[in-house]
Amino acid sequence: MKNLIKYNSLVKPYAPYIFWGLIALVTKLLLMEYSGSLPSFPHSDKVIHACLFAMLTLAGYLAYANYSKWLYNNLIIYGAITEIMQQMFTATRFASVYDWLADVIGVLLAMFVIKIITNNSRTKSSYAN
Repeated sequence: MKNLIKYNSLVKPYAPYIFWGLIALVTKLLLMEYSGSLPSFPHSDKVIHACLFAMLTLAGYLAYANYSKWLYNNLIIYGAITEIMQQMFTATRFASVYDWLADVIGVLLAMFVIKIITNNSRTKSSYAN
């Protein structure tokens, strides 16, 4: 419980700024021209997409937990928009349904983690009462 109180007083006021800063950073990363320097294992770009969107989902939840369904839906739409923007505004990148699916998987994985954590914390708090 002490950790939750520390989080609420230290991080919570800045959580929206952190989330929107991460949105700006991810947008910049996704719209950078491709330099050919991706890690060498197959489909590494899909893993990167999933990790980026899982991170965005977790940060967004910390900032906007009361609007989680709105957040999840809009991050999935944001993933599709970034793919379209890659096609339209970059010369070395292209839109990929598979990248967007990796974005969706990242959001879903984060949703699963959030569900486990929130259910676990509710269970522990009910034992304390």
